[in-house]
Amino acid sequence: MARRKKHKENELETNGAAELQPAGQKAAADGEPTRQLDEQLKKLEEQLRESGEKYMRLRAELDNYRKRMQREAGEIREYAKASTIEEFLSVFDHFQMAMDHVGQASDIATLKQGMQMILGEFRKTFESLGVKPVDATGQVFDPEQHDAVAQEPSSEVEAGRVLRQWKCGYRLGERLLRPATVIVSSGPPQAAASEQGEEDPDESQAETSTE
Repeated sequence: MARRKKHKENELETNGAAELQPAGQKAAADGEPTRQLDEQLKKLEEQLRESGEKYMRLRAELDNYRKRMQREAGEIREYAKASTIEEFLSVFDHFQMAMDHVGQASDIATLKQGMQMILGEFRKTFESLGVKPVDATGQVFDPEQHDAVAQEPSSEVEAGRVLRQWKCGYRLGERLLRPATVIVSSGPPQAAASEQGEEDPDESQAETSTE
């Protein structure tokens, strides 16, 4: 009897262990997806952190580049102004000397000579800077290069051509710095009869009727 009871207890223990084992395996199987999700979430968080750091670095580099470009552009402008001023210093010196000797000049010829020297210095300076004059006299009027202020009749210059130039134009390379100020020819002057116009037929008829 005791032997049968002990056998039954061993059987129950064996059956209980058998029942418990699948339950543990099932719990482990249920926890596997959660662990994988946690790992994926950690990876995404790490990628997000790295992307944020990369964005901040790129933004800082862009800001530094923008500041450097602004600084270099300012330096270029200052260098261009300084170079231009240096070119005109000699012209100013000649003009100053001419003004200092105005009271000492004995005749107009001396003043004229001084002014010619200053004009020559201006031309040399313009040439060194690459500035070229635009001489429009006799040229076909071009609104892109000429600024017309008036029209005048001329028997020597055909209509549509520049008759006189008031102010010279200037060009720097392909860029027009200032258009030439000009007067354009309107063609040969008309005869006196044409200018006054032919006699009005109605007026002539009125005179005939009066007679």
